[in-house]
Formats: sequence, structure tokens, C-alpha cells
Amino acid sequence: MKTQALLLTCEHGGARVPPEYRYLFASSAARAALQSHRARDLGALGLAQSLQRALRAPLHASTVTRLLVDLNRSIGHPQLFSKFSKSLDRAERATLLDRHYFPHRDGVESWIEGRVRRGRQVLHIGVHSFVPRVEGRKRKADVGLLYDPARAGERAFCAQWKEALEAVDPKLRVRRNYPYLGKSDGLVTHLRRAFGPRGYVGIELEVNQALLGEPHGRRRAMESIRASLASLVDLNAGVQIDG
Repeated sequence: MKTQALLLTCEHGGARVPPEYRYLFASSAARAALQSHRARDLGALGLAQSLQRALRAPLHASTVTRLLVDLNRSIGHPQLFSKFSKSLDRAERATLLDRHYFPHRDGVESWIEGRVRRGRQVLHIGVHSFVPRVEGRKRKADVGLLYDPARAGERAFCAQWKEALEAVDPKLRVRRNYPYLGKSDGLVTHLRRAFGPRGYVGIELEVNQALLGEPHGRRRAMESIRASLASLVDLNAGVQIDG
């Protein structure tokens, strides 16, 4: 049986703007955007750090705002740069990618590659959050588990995780591949192409900001996610997720 290695990442952990790019956000509209979900996944970094401490797992996190460059988008994706950073010329965009995009993504991929080469199976949890309403419609979930349905191991793990979450907190609304599709463009999707299903299992965890935005809900979400994930992943004995 392979020994499993758990990895946590958080691509949208903050709204930090490096000094050399602050001029791009001088307008009132840009400053307002930096205070919104458009700039970061509210509460995601705190949740990721809580999981890191509880599960003793490595965490690769970025606090550079996605309004500068979105670390969860592929090169060439129309949302890689926001309307505030698209004004950079080609050389400036290349410099931006070299400074802030590739170090995170290449670091994550290198970490996984090292474990896979040693015969370990990596379970990668990308930690994100989502806004409670979109275009006036309330989203009907507290937690979303995103995976590729074509990968049996990911499909089975998310089914087990959903059951474990609901066992810990029966009132928690847990849905799979909601509010986004797990096979959409993102770092996890890129890593699936780089590594086979026996070596890599990639899941995106999405948590409603209505929970993470207030103390009681934040504790409830963190405790439920920690306990459920710990019940499925025995880092000492190892857990194998094939397919």
C-alpha cells in the first residue's frame, strides 16, 4: 500500500499588492475591488492554516491579490489578469508571472513530483471560499467538494468526505461539484494532467463565506472540516485512493 502525503494549498489567500504594482490600483474603483471577494477568497487562508496545524500538513499559500494575477488560472486564460493588470505590456506581464505566478505553481508541482517519485500518493486539497449570493440568487450549500468525475478515486473520496462531514454536522449543507465544476480550469486541473490518478488525487474545497464571515460559523466550519478530513486521512498508517 502506498503511503499518502497530504498537501494543502490556498491560491487566493490575500489581497496584497506588491509595492511595484500599487500604481495599478490607485483609482477608487480599484481600491474598492481590493476590499471585495474579487481580490481574495475571504476566510480561506485562516481555514487552510487551521487545517495545517490540525493535520500537520504542508501548506503552500499566496497572499498576492488575484486582481494582479490569478494563480488558479492557466496561462492564456482570459481571467489570468484582471482589468487592472491587463494594461501591463508583454514584458511586464512576463516579469509579473516570474515573480508571483510561477514560484507558487512550480513549487506545488515540484513538491508533488518529489513524493510521487518516491512512490507516495499525494492527496491535494486546494482551499477556497465562495460568495453566498450571485446575481441576487442565494447559493444553497455551506461546503462544496470539487473533483473530476472521470477520476474514480476523486469521486469516491468526495463521496466519503461528504458522508463524514454530514456525520460530524448533520445540518451542514454539503454538495459535490458545487458551486463550480471540479474539472474547470484551475491548478488542480493542471496537476491532474501532470500526474496520473494513482499518484495524485486533487480536490478543491469550497466554503461559503456566510459561514467563514462570522465567529460561530467559522468555528463550525473549521471544526467540521478538520474532524471529517482527519477521519479519512491517517497520515501515520497511510491511506490509498486508487483510480
